[in-house]
Amino acid sequence: MYRKELEEIKNSIHTKLDTMVWGDMSIERKADKSIVTEFDIFVSDQVKKVFHDSNYDFNFFSEEDQESFEFPVIVLDPIDGTREFAKGYGECAVSLAILFSADIYDDRNFGWIYNPFTGFEITSDIKYPLGSRHAHAEAVNIMISRSEWEKGANKLDFKHNFRITPLGSIAFKLGLLAAGAAECVVSFRDKNIWDIAAGVIICHSRGIHSEEIKDLSSKKLTGPFIFCRDELKEAVHEEVNRLKKS
Repeated sequence: MYRKELEEIKNSIHTKLDTMVWGDMSIERKADKSIVTEFDIFVSDQVKKVFHDSNYDFNFFSEEDQESFEFPVIVLDPIDGTREFAKGYGECAVSLAILFSADIYDDRNFGWIYNPFTGFEITSDIKYPLGSRHAHAEAVNIMISRSEWEKGANKLDFKHNFRITPLGSIAFKLGLLAAGAAECVVSFRDKNIWDIAAGVIICHSRGIHSEEIKDLSSKKLTGPFIFCRDELKEAVHEEVNRLKKS
């Protein structure tokens, strides 16, 4: 689904990365103190152009181009994990969702997460529910963002049977979770729809659901969020609720 467009976007991304001079990369700071790079703007413009040239009649809502959030709509974070990207880390991803409705269970909705540094790529059109694991490591591995880790999550008193791993982009983490390469993703902070739409759709296609997200109708979603395998949900929710009260 949309493979021709995605391949064209990937090729343009790699051409852009090959021509960028990292020491001279244009970086600006927005009103909310978040940063935007020339790469963010390039990807946003390129995605909009590619789907327009393919004659898709989608509205467009990107972190860098908030044109319209009306269905059907492309919801895009050109590079989720911009801080990590600007530092040259590979913990970032292009996060693209195509929403025909706010219904998480709408099979027309589509998600794509792509890390141009590692080649990791996952889409929602391959429905492959992850089965329960009958055995787990002694400690449950919870991935959280580096920014949350640096701003206090490293001081949270998790019980000994939880291991916390800081990793950049929420989209990248949700992609890894949906691929079966992780057990749990937790975020204590609110998210914009472009941060999380693609990851939510892809996780749902693999049978992973967040009880905190009922639909994708809002531009801003209120945290905390917990995404994990069904057999771990009760333990992780109990631990997060305990920490919220402490």
